[in-house]
Amino acid sequence: MQPLPQNENGEVKLPDNLPDDISMKIRNGGEIRRIVVDRQACIAARSCVLIAPGVFAMDEENLAYVVDPESTDDEMIRMAAESCPTLAIHLYDKDGNKLFPQE
Repeated sequence: MQPLPQNENGEVKLPDNLPDDISMKIRNGGEIRRIVVDRQACIAARSCVLIAPGVFAMDEENLAYVVDPESTDDEMIRMAAESCPTLAIHLYDKDGNKLFPQE
């Protein structure tokens, strides 16, 4: 397993275009390494929780957040992201490149 890209201070490199209010976790393996929920875009459809309940949950504000990114595989995480009607779930690879949604 290769380490995630780091800046000169040894901190994990973040994508430049992250929303302000997010829930984010880093995975240790697989193609998808960073899962980000844009909580400003979340409309509480709960589709992510239905598809990948170990990865996503709803908080007291009825907004999705990332719980355990290791609890399922890349395919289920991608399906959960694709099921979001507002595309509030963003997926990144180990180099910080956005995998979903495509811009």
